[in-house]
Amino acid sequence: MAELIPEATALADVGRRDRQEDSVIADFSQGARLGLAVLSDGMGGHEDGDLASRVIAAEMFSELFFSGAQPDALIREAPQLFPSALEIANRRLRTHAREGVVSDGSGGTVIAVAVVNGALHWISVGDSPLYLWRDGLLLRLNEAHSMAAQIDLMVRAGALDPEEGRTHPQRHWLTSAVTGAAIQAVDCPKSALALQPGDVVILASDGLNTLPDERIGEVIRRNRDVGSQRTAQALIEAVREASAPDQDNVSVVAITLRAAEDPQPRPAPAAARPCRQGFGAVLGRLVDALRAPARSGARQARP
Repeated sequence: MAELIPEATALADVGRRDRQEDSVIADFSQGARLGLAVLSDGMGGHEDGDLASRVIAAEMFSELFFSGAQPDALIREAPQLFPSALEIANRRLRTHAREGVVSDGSGGTVIAVAVVNGALHWISVGDSPLYLWRDGLLLRLNEAHSMAAQIDLMVRAGALDPEEGRTHPQRHWLTSAVTGAAIQAVDCPKSALALQPGDVVILASDGLNTLPDERIGEVIRRNRDVGSQRTAQALIEAVREASAPDQDNVSVVAITLRAAEDPQPRPAPAAARPCRQGFGAVLGRLVDALRAPARSGARQARP
């Protein structure tokens, strides 16, 4: 089997919202055997959704990063390490709520992935999509913990017409989320997915679902040979071009896989370099942002 080289780029756009409630951390250092990415989408309409997503992303990433310091250990123990990291992040969010750092009920979705030795491990909660593009086909890998699945069943049964289903106001209601309370549903396969040269893995917040799957697949097909940077840029640009009047935040992590002997993609523009920053720099900024007063008039800690 050919050695696979992963490359990743993370980009975000605020859409038509007042603030960015998505948080993303990714570390795919050049030449490293292990690449990690975590994306959390703060629950829209909830106070402190932005802070909650930062807590979730930072805690998940730090736990997986240090647990995965030895890639072979992560391969053996991923089915245990991923749920453990999720529980720690959920517990830390509960502690922050108790201390008044975030408000009660704040929370978000999460996707965490590890690419190690050509295999993909993941865990997810909520409706943020994880896609695999392979040989021209786009496949959603993770479960959607939202009302969308039930609404789609109603459409197929004829209880709703397709347009009603697509625009249903409850479509994005979450049936499972990370809130500090018991998590209702978790998607964490016991076996890794073997990746192939030419594969593209996409983590995204649900703002990307402004685009139908056919459009997402088309954008990936047209840009994946140029590398992760161009793929991520093109997806964000396609969402902007759709001009949805209520466009949500959209964040994308594009991970491209190539055989070690294949030529590298053309260099990325400075504004969108692939994710090759060290863990300390990336996580440090998120932790600093979390610890800094997010708004004037910070709340007192609850008893």
